[in-house]
Amino acid sequence: MKFLFLMISILLTQTLLSQNVKSNKKLIIKHGDITLYLTKDTCVQVSKHNLLYSNFLKLDSDRDDNWFEDTYKGKYKKKYYNKTGYDIGHLTPSHITSYDDSVNHNSFSLFNAAPQTPSFNRGSWKTLENKIEDSIKKYKKDVTIITGVIYDTVNLNFLPNSKIPIPKYFFKILYIDNKKYVWLGSNQGGLIQVINITTLNKLLNSYKQNLKIN
Repeated sequence: MKFLFLMISILLTQTLLSQNVKSNKKLIIKHGDITLYLTKDTCVQVSKHNLLYSNFLKLDSDRDDNWFEDTYKGKYKKKYYNKTGYDIGHLTPSHITSYDDSVNHNSFSLFNAAPQTPSFNRGSWKTLENKIEDSIKKYKKDVTIITGVIYDTVNLNFLPNSKIPIPKYFFKILYIDNKKYVWLGSNQGGLIQVINITTLNKLLNSYKQNLKIN
């Protein structure tokens, strides 16, 4: 009976952590619990984080803090952010990966970040990240968190002297306790609104992101 209960628990966990990010033009980088999805021309697109509740209980205040150039070299360098007025904005946050030094280090991949206005990054977006941690404390469940960006492909802006595009929106999805929560944040105004997955996928399609999330 104990064996059966264990197998059911494992299957439920695998189901929870198998949320799909679909793209017909994607490059994928696996960093343990973090999976990074890039556009075909190696631009940041999505970071997917599978987090066990047992690991969530190990969170601490340690940070690696060493941004690094990842597998596809050349485009994403820390120096391009200097004096631009933009933060290097994490997709999967550093704090929620602090249960493991290797995972925390990999959260500082420059493919796990995009240009983010400081008031948004340190304001409403940070509040949302804290809210998600509070939800995990409440439900005491394994979770999948997907964080991504949407570019204005018609009026695309870049960091000065670089090929790093500046997102129009950031979005975040929390899969927890068989529920799905979706937020969309403006990188300029900082406003965050609750939406649903259908609306998100329509928005991704309207900006020709070649991306669909289940």
